[in-house]
Amino acid sequence: MHPSHQSDPVRPAPRAWLSLSEALRQVQSDASPDNDRDYCRALHDFVRGHVRFGFTSQFETVTPERTLALGRGHCNAQGDLLRALLTTAGIPARLRFVRLDKRILRHAVPAPVYLCLPEHLFHGLVQARLDGRWLHSDSYLFDPDGFERQYARLLASGLPRGYGLRLGADCRWNADADSFSQASADDLHDDDPVYDNLAIALQEETGNNTLLGLHFNQWLKLAPPPLRRRGERYLNSRLQPAG
Repeated sequence: MHPSHQSDPVRPAPRAWLSLSEALRQVQSDASPDNDRDYCRALHDFVRGHVRFGFTSQFETVTPERTLALGRGHCNAQGDLLRALLTTAGIPARLRFVRLDKRILRHAVPAPVYLCLPEHLFHGLVQARLDGRWLHSDSYLFDPDGFERQYARLLASGLPRGYGLRLGADCRWNADADSFSQASADDLHDDDPVYDNLAIALQEETGNNTLLGLHFNQWLKLAPPPLRRRGERYLNSRLQPAG
């Protein structure tokens, strides 16, 4: 068992949330945070517990509110939701994008999709401003059960990264230091682009999340809704039973 998973309580089944404000009220009621650090931890755990890691047909055009309602999103959608919750709660937050080795998704997406991905992915880390420091996190991607399952698969494979995680990954954030599940401190560089939200990052077109040269969103626009739904199921098929 990975140490990140040992003492987490059993979480209730995800529900449909109506708004960021409603989610904040629920977090305040459940966690009763005494300070910004407690609030950061509680919001991190809310996203981790209520938004399953996976791919949706809206991909990076999705809003935080829509990700919350869907209860599913990939790394950048989940990160943008946590950022939005933090800023709505009055805690300064933004997204810092790093180039992530695509091998992090080996065995997390179907092989034909994986083979067509670019060598590096545009991966957003949440930055939260606490005690005068910007702290980084992407440890909210998998709920504790999903994290345990995927990390066990990674260990059994003997690979340094894959199944949506890397060796040394964590699914907890104490809001005292950085915490990573896909990225690492070595992925941080001084020239990493930083944006207030995912929508601005897309407008700037600095990312490279493409498939055969076209951004994922362009591919999804070409498909009619029934085909998009089948595509979602296919993309998430390697993430079972979370899919």
